[in-house]
Amino acid sequence: MSMDELFSKIKQLPVIPKLLHELMQSFSDENARIDLIAQKIAMDQVISAKVLKMANSAAYRRGAEVTSIEQAVIRLGFNRLRSLVVASSIMTSFKTPANFDRNKFWVDTFQTATIARALAAECHQIEPETAFTCALLHNIGELLIQSALPAEAELINLAINKGSSRIDAQREMLGFDYSQVGAELAQRWNLSESFVQAIAQQLDPLEHDPVSPEAVLIRLAMFVSFAWNAGVPAHVIVARFPTPLARHLGIEPQNLADRLEELHQQGNALANMLTN
Repeated sequence: MSMDELFSKIKQLPVIPKLLHELMQSFSDENARIDLIAQKIAMDQVISAKVLKMANSAAYRRGAEVTSIEQAVIRLGFNRLRSLVVASSIMTSFKTPANFDRNKFWVDTFQTATIARALAAECHQIEPETAFTCALLHNIGELLIQSALPAEAELINLAINKGSSRIDAQREMLGFDYSQVGAELAQRWNLSESFVQAIAQQLDPLEHDPVSPEAVLIRLAMFVSFAWNAGVPAHVIVARFPTPLARHLGIEPQNLADRLEELHQQGNALANMLTN
């Protein structure tokens, strides 16, 4: 089955709001008008409410209560605000079936994104909020499979329960895995090439030329998050850190050892705030 044939089976692609598309384009636009984007965010009542809730949360509370998007920009910073709005918009763009553990999916996603942001701050090659957004999007292919192809998703889950890996089960059932499906969706959404490549290369980033540094960050963040959730101690995670990937970005994993619990708690808090 070709990718076009696969997407032809999907009756309706999730539609991303115009605001989200403009925000995604602004990552590569150095002349983006912060004031105009803030005005557009303020016009969306649902997203505005979540942004204000975040700005007034314990993690960011400093001084008086924030009551406007303009004040939220000052408190959170434009890049942080933008990444949170992207997160909120993505979460409402997919309607997943009842048997899909939506909460676990978003907790895992936000944990990975939070770790990617911390890794970006270590390597100084990628703006941390851009890294956060790339990691937030890394498994949109999984969301699309679950929401738009429920029968196929159920068969994939049965194969996983019998011992197959998710990647192998998806490739066997669909001809593609979630990273390939996600990259195709990002392309059909007209997201910038850096986001498309980050999603496409995430499973084996060093096998590509040129290498997407954002894909390397995603891979490292997924490794750390999976290991930490599996109960692997921080010092063991650091000792087993994928050296070629870390070396590619000049990351020193030891600097993260004492922050893993904090980063996962941040990811949990973000997921809970934006899903409730």
